Amino acid sequence: MEFADGRAYVDGIEVGTTGMRCWDEADGTRLYLLTGQVHLAYQERGYGRRVLAWQEERAREAAAGSPGTAMFGTNPVSERDVALVRAAGYRVAFTRVRMTMELTGSGRVALPAGVVLRPASEADHRAVFEGNAEVFGGSSLGYVQDSFEEFEQDVADDFPDHGLWSLAWDGDRLAGWVVSGRDDTPWVGVRADWRRRGLATALLQANHAALWKSGVRAASLWTVLENPTGSVALYERAGYRIVERQERYRKPIDGR
Repeated sequence: MEFADGRAYVDGIEVGTTGMRCWDEADGTRLYLLTGQVHLAYQERGYGRRVLAWQEERAREAAAGSPGTAMFGTNPVSERDVALVRAAGYRVAFTRVRMTMELTGSGRVALPAGVVLRPASEADHRAVFEGNAEVFGGSSLGYVQDSFEEFEQDVADDFPDHGLWSLAWDGDRLAGWVVSGRDDTPWVGVRADWRRRGLATALLQANHAALWKSGVRAASLWTVLENPTGSVALYERAGYRIVERQERYRKPIDGR
C-alpha cells in the first residue's frame, strides 16, 4: 500500500483517504486526530488496518520530542469502524451528546438572590471569555482553550445576537452565562461559588424566553456525557433530551 496527498493506493488504484489534525487541549494533551476511510468497493480486505497503522506511524513521528501527553484520536461512526479501532487498542475517552427541547414560550425566570441579569453587549466578551477559561480550562474531556481573538471570531460568525445571551452578575463579577445562537448554545457556565443554587436553570429559562421571542421553537446544545459537573442531568431537569451521541476514541502514543 502506498500513500500520497491524503490518499491510499494499492497497485496504483485509490482505495481510500487519510488525514491527520493535531491540537493541544487545556489539560496538556496533544491530540493527533486520525481521519479517513476506505472506499466502499475496497472494504473487508484488511485495508483499514493498514491505513490506521500507517497513520499511527506518521503521528508518532510528529509527536517525537513534543511536550505533554500525546494521544491518538479517532471518531468512528459505523460498527465496522468501531470494531477496527477497538481491535487496535482504542477506547472511549468521552461521549459528546446533543440535547434538544421544545420551547413553550414561558417567561418564568427563577433567578437566585444575589445576582441580576443585565443585557449583554460586545463589552462583555472579555468577561465571558475569562469565565469560560476558569470554568472549563481544567477539563480532561477534550476542551480546547481558544485565544480571545478566536473567541471573538466565533462570536462574530455564529453568535452575534447579544439578545440571545443571558448574563448573570454578582456585582461587577460575572457569576454565570449562557451564550446562544438561534441554532446552538455553545457555552453554559457558572462559577464554582454559584453552583447548586439554581443559577444555571434560571439562565437557561432566560435564554429560552429570548429564543422564543426571536421565533425559535426548539433549543439545542452539546455537552459531554461524562462531565463531572453533571451537565446532562441539569439539562434533563430543564426539559432537554439526548438525541445524538458521538463517542470519542483515544489511545496513548507509545512511550508517551
